[in-house]
Amino acid sequence: MNQFTATVLIMIIGAVVGVLMEKSAVYLIKQRVKTLTHHQFSGSLAKTMFWAVMNATIWLIFIKINGLESKTLECMMLFSICLILSAVDISIKKIPNELVLMTIFVGGAFIITGQPITSIGMNVFGLLIGFVIFFLPAMIGKGAGWGDVKYAAAVGFCLGAYGIISAIMIMTFFLMIYACYLIIRGKGNLKSKVALGPFMASGFVSVLVLNLINANYHLFELGMLF
Repeated sequence: MNQFTATVLIMIIGAVVGVLMEKSAVYLIKQRVKTLTHHQFSGSLAKTMFWAVMNATIWLIFIKINGLESKTLECMMLFSICLILSAVDISIKKIPNELVLMTIFVGGAFIITGQPITSIGMNVFGLLIGFVIFFLPAMIGKGAGWGDVKYAAAVGFCLGAYGIISAIMIMTFFLMIYACYLIIRGKGNLKSKVALGPFMASGFVSVLVLNLINANYHLFELGMLF
């Protein structure tokens, strides 16, 4: 199979999966709310095309960076889960347990098959770090919800101790940018409640991408990303 054929095949598969992801997001939303007056991410051909093109494009980028390797497949699957989770959380401010479990399952499967058993302790430690950092705000009702706690723990398990800290730092940066946007546009302030899932997912995907790039090109020596 030549490179052009492989690229077209990946784009087609990624697009089909993207359409299925839209349907999955709608299903998860409908399971949790009786009515949703405005579906932000579904309900039109243009939105369906967005899901297809977005997923296919990111999948292709991952493959261009790292080739058809097991780590690439892991990143592709985790990105797709992140996209569904973000759409659901933005729509109804809830993170489905199914997506948290899928994140742990995918990350765990590649952790077990892709690294020595002795190093899994760092992934468990990452799970604990993610859980603790989000558990305290959830306990006092400040910012994080229980879905955020569980998702942060799942992300910590996938990335390990250093990776979850990096993801939270990147997440905080994105949150600061969004807070500035709300203030400048007069749509909110620092106390405004926002869905944290998409920001955590953004930090998660950012670390995955940075790790892939650095594994291939060794552009930086930031130990926290590993």
